Amino acid sequence: MQTADIEAHWPNALRWFLSQDLHHFAPWRLLEKHQQFEFHTESVEDDGPPRKGTLFVFARRDDNGDFAGLQMVDGIITERVICFHPLIPTHDPNQGLNVVSAIYENVFDFVAYKIIDDMKQQAQQVDASELRR
Repeated sequence: MQTADIEAHWPNALRWFLSQDLHHFAPWRLLEKHQQFEFHTESVEDDGPPRKGTLFVFARRDDNGDFAGLQMVDGIITERVICFHPLIPTHDPNQGLNVVSAIYENVFDFVAYKIIDDMKQQAQQVDASELRR
């Protein structure tokens, strides 16, 4: 992502990764184009009742459709990372549109504890002959 596309109001940790051109962490992909994941969630759920909220989505897991976004509070993007999987809405008005799988305090924690762990698991499943030299 070109530095000019990285907005100053995004958290410093996300800006740091993007300014270093750190985008591909198989199976995860971080924002590469300004509007790549531009959509907002209408409802996120965790271990409690549905919470209404909005996320700035900045990452996607390519192999299973999971996403990660920064929680927005009063229109301001925070450091808090919410990992979620979008669900197709049903006729049940009590069902949220997304299910939260994990919450991290910031992008560095998300990369350290989620992305790196997922990379390790995926690497252990790949036959050495499949790797490019």
